[in-house]
Amino acid sequence: MYVFGINVPILELLVILSTFVVIYLILLELEFRQIRKIEKHEDISESTLMTEVQEFRKEIQDLRSLVDRLEGKKKK
Repeated sequence: MYVFGINVPILELLVILSTFVVIYLILLELEFRQIRKIEKHEDISESTLMTEVQEFRKEIQDLRSLVDRLEGKKKK
């Protein structure tokens, strides 16, 4: 087929473009898999952090109640 006076083999051009598209899609899939692994790791880290923050808050609450009891004994 002639495009702008140049003989362009359409079939070969389509094969090359299709190959590039397939390679691009494979690379995207690999990248999305890596992102999912990173996201899973971050979710685990976040849940661990939330658990530690809850334990920390409980410890702070226990310390506050202990300080309040000690201050109450000193006033008596």
